[in-house]
Amino acid sequence: MSLFEGHADTGLQQLFIEMPDNAKGKIAWKYPDSEIVQHSQLNVDLDYQAVFTNLGKVIGVMGPGRYPLDEGASLALGWLVDRLTGGAYYDAEIYFIATRENPNIEFGGPVDNLTDGPTGLVVTLRVFGELAFKVTDPSVLLAKLIGTGSEVDLDAEMTTWVKDQTLAAIRMVLPDIVAQHGVLAMGQLQEATSQAALSKANEKLTEYGLSLTAFGELNVNLPEADAQELKQFAAAKAYTTVAGSFDAGVRGDAALEIAQGIASGHANAQQGIVAGMMMGVPLAPGAPTNGAPAIAVASPPTVATAPPAAVAGSPVAAAETATAHFCAQCGTPIAPGTHFCPHCGAAVAGS
Repeated sequence: MSLFEGHADTGLQQLFIEMPDNAKGKIAWKYPDSEIVQHSQLNVDLDYQAVFTNLGKVIGVMGPGRYPLDEGASLALGWLVDRLTGGAYYDAEIYFIATRENPNIEFGGPVDNLTDGPTGLVVTLRVFGELAFKVTDPSVLLAKLIGTGSEVDLDAEMTTWVKDQTLAAIRMVLPDIVAQHGVLAMGQLQEATSQAALSKANEKLTEYGLSLTAFGELNVNLPEADAQELKQFAAAKAYTTVAGSFDAGVRGDAALEIAQGIASGHANAQQGIVAGMMMGVPLAPGAPTNGAPAIAVASPPTVATAPPAAVAGSPVAAAETATAHFCAQCGTPIAPGTHFCPHCGAAVAGS
């Protein structure tokens, strides 16, 4: 019985088991035939591993190279021979799994409602970017994620799983970062956010023979309208934080300028007074207000000044002598020629 008796339709392609050119860009590819011809040759490219399964279990893994599939390989890998074919075939499935890094995987989606630490506002964030991942354990990948006998798009299944776990990791690490630093600082914290997300995502992906290796881009942002509102709120809060010390400094400068203007009689002191009143600066004593309500200020006591003494012989002195008559009883001034005090009626001496 010849080697290919009963299987002439399979052709010579069964003698060389390898990935076709149109499949070499895939992350995982399943060889379409589960009956492996004895003495055929297995070719595994540099960035792939060939994983053999039988009855739902991994029975062997071969790295890059060329391998004759003879009796020696059968014994070494524990393959089962399909005895219905007269020992001409191995009964096994072969998966070619890429071990290289797979970059430029786009991902993105909403994060959640988070509290922005600096402002206290609740913001809705979104994230997008590119990631890279690789298969670290093909056997575990087949056993726990892809499954043997699967006919689905293996690349899409793996990629979707990696993207989902990456988003989940970002949602877990962002709340603490946003609460501590704020959304507006996320551009400066891209590296820290990336490292935290990588570590958290790989805690899960490692269980499936996968690893998230890098972010080509990681952009955490929020809608433009929300971003503008957040910037305005942050600016207002920053101003109110320093308003006390700033306002006190302005008032002090204004008070000094008002005092200097009044002391020098400066014509423009009025504008300083009005500005000072608007800021709560008290008016200096004697400051002109031009109709503005004045603050009552106690005036200094007035010192009585004696009139200058009259020079003897002068007309002033003669007038004073003529008019210097007073009542001896009450002190009321009395005109010359008067005999009695008009106030108390006492007789005026020497009249």
